[in-house]
Amino acid sequence: MMELTDLTPKRAAVLVASQSVADAELVGKLLQDEFHNVRLSTKPEFAVEDFEAHRPTVLVLAFDTLEAAQRYYIGLYRLSTVVHETRHRVVVLCNKNDVWTVYDLCSKGHFDDYVLFWPATNDAPRLRMSVHQALRIMTANAQAGDVAPRAAPEGVHAPRPPRAARVEAETDTVFVGAAAGAAQAEYAGGNTHLSAAKAAASAAQRLAVLIVEDDEFQQKLIGRLMNGLDIDVLFAGSGAQALEQMWEHKPDLVLMDIGLPDTSGVEATRKIKSIGQFGHVPILMVTGHSERNVVVDSLKAGAADFLVKPFDKNTLHEKLRLFLPALANS
Repeated sequence: MMELTDLTPKRAAVLVASQSVADAELVGKLLQDEFHNVRLSTKPEFAVEDFEAHRPTVLVLAFDTLEAAQRYYIGLYRLSTVVHETRHRVVVLCNKNDVWTVYDLCSKGHFDDYVLFWPATNDAPRLRMSVHQALRIMTANAQAGDVAPRAAPEGVHAPRPPRAARVEAETDTVFVGAAAGAAQAEYAGGNTHLSAAKAAASAAQRLAVLIVEDDEFQQKLIGRLMNGLDIDVLFAGSGAQALEQMWEHKPDLVLMDIGLPDTSGVEATRKIKSIGQFGHVPILMVTGHSERNVVVDSLKAGAADFLVKPFDKNTLHEKLRLFLPALANS
């Protein structure tokens, strides 16, 4: 149980999460005069580690979009076991266009409070007051004997175990498909234990491939070439989106275009491979040319192989089966 002294401004843990170091530092400086235990979390690959190390009483989401804040927070619940046990309140910073949307999310309990902050800053004292209010509410709850952990956001029920260890049926949308529908049909027929086991086995065996390509036509083209394969196809249009998809869905293989709007495919590959949890995931570079420097740089970054455009369905399927043994045996 948390001690009441931990809820004072001098001792309460405050974590500021953002994808921007500059934004996080700005918010941190605004808080540090009154709150003496403020930490920053700005690297997606350390999001869970930062939360679990700091165990914040108040989590401030300082993302540039509301969608990014939602993805971050839902990601915590999917990847961390500690967040489910940690009493905390969530304050999200927003812009004027998101006020009614974030109000609705707060009223439903997804977040606890919001501050109209962007462009920085509309009302800096309001941010400090929101944190003070969060601490007062938690103190009052603790004095009343309410020490239950915060409920997970709507639609998130438990952290995901590793793919090979998934032995229970899950409800996350990434696994909802024909297998889930068949399981529900069997469930309605009364064979509940058998159908749940089959659904779990199907979810555990299903593969996912991430296509990182900013051209929507190319996305659709490669997606169509995968027709007939028992896989989930995910898409990302930039290096940043690719990293988000890696954390959220943990694909088994990545098809990485060389040219991306925010970075190069080589740099995006290097970034993904630098994260321990993704070191084993094969990345195939998709390119319209095969210059030696591109090949060398890609291999140094951690790429496993190449697909030179234009390629046909058979070539793609051969590559996929080469790097996804489970697919070759299906």
